[in-house]
Order: sequence, then C-alpha cells, then structure tokens
Amino acid sequence: MSEAPVPQQIPLPTFIKRSDNQFRWSLGITVAALLIQVAFFSAVAAYNLSLIDWGGDPAVVLASPETAIIFEQAIVLLPFAGLGLVCVFACLLRPQLGWHMAMLVQSGILLIALQVYLSDRNNILTRRPLLYLYMLGAILIIVFMNSPEGRLLLGQRRRKHHG
Repeated sequence: MSEAPVPQQIPLPTFIKRSDNQFRWSLGITVAALLIQVAFFSAVAAYNLSLIDWGGDPAVVLASPETAIIFEQAIVLLPFAGLGLVCVFACLLRPQLGWHMAMLVQSGILLIALQVYLSDRNNILTRRPLLYLYMLGAILIIVFMNSPEGRLLLGQRRRKHHG
C-alpha cells in the first residue's frame, strides 16, 4: 500500500513555470501582506493602550473594569503581531518553512477569531468590526498563499550555475 505524499513532495502544477522573477514577486507580496497585517494588529493594540490613562499605579489603573477590557483588547493582539513577524523572517530566510508557518498562524487567527465571534457576545475581547477585519485579512492571505503564485514559495529556488 502506497502512502500519500506530504505537501512538500507534491510538485507544482505543470502550467506554473517558475522563474526567479516570479518567485521574488510572490515572496514580496507574501511578506508585504504579512507586514500589513502585523502593522494593523500593532496599531490597534497601540491605539487601545493609548486609551488607558496611565497616570496612577498600574495595578489600580487596571482594576477598573473598563480599563481592564481595553487592556485585554490590546494584549490579545500582540502575540499575533509577534508571530506574524516571525513568519516574515521565516519567509525571507527559508520560504518553504515561512509558507507553512504563515499558514498555521493565519489558521490560528481564524480559529481564535471564530471562537471570539461565537462566544464573546458582550464585545469584551474585541469590537465586531475589527474582528471582521482580522478574519478578512487572514482569509485573503490564505487565499493568496494557496493560489499558484503563492505556492511558488513551496518550490526550490533555482540555483545559478557558474561557468
């Protein structure tokens, strides 16, 4: 009985003629999309943290229920921003690994966003319009990365032969 090949062993479709220029564009688009998402998550977190009046003792400031909610809304985004940066560096250094990591992070974002959507009816962890933007961004990145152009990162880089 033969085993199914792992995704890394599945060749790209024959209609995809990979060139170095296409690879650079695919890598650039992937990195740009991930950086935009990281910047968005970081900006929302920074904005939420700027809403808190840090004039007093942090323990007293965070004891207020309204402030605690704003703080939670900011802090919940920072791990995703950090993981997004890790994915950017992985894509730049090892595109195959970066592709897989980015897909896992985007899937995690969608999973957490769906859980928040279904369980957070009082909008404690996030506001609904922002939640929809988080999900839309992750969906668009997943769609691009699964397109033939995005899957170019799964192929091996062409080696230039000298002499």
